[in-house]
Amino acid sequence: MRIAIAGAGNVGRAIARELLDIARELLDNGHQVLLIDRDPKSLKMDSVPDAEWLLADACEITSLDKAKLDTCQVLVAATGDDKVNLVASLLGLN
Repeated sequence: MRIAIAGAGNVGRAIARELLDIARELLDNGHQVLLIDRDPKSLKMDSVPDAEWLLADACEITSLDKAKLDTCQVLVAATGDDKVNLVASLLGLN
C-alpha cells in the first residue's frame, strides 16, 4: 500500500510518524508513505526518515502526476488550508 499525505506541516508529519510507527511491520512488507508539500521549510526529512518526500503543490495536476498518485491507495489532505485540502482531495480522485 502506498499512502500520500498532502501537507508536510505539523499535522502531516504527525500522521506520517503514526503511520510509520504503527505500520512498521507493513513497511517491511513494501508499504510506503509519501509526504508532499510546496514549502521547502516543511520538508523536514529527518523528522520522518522512512517516508518519501516531494516538494510540490498538491493543487497542481502535474505535481500529483509527479507524485505518482495513481499508485497510492490512500490520500490524506492535511495542509493548513481547507480549500487546498478540498482541491487536493478532488484532484486525487482522478
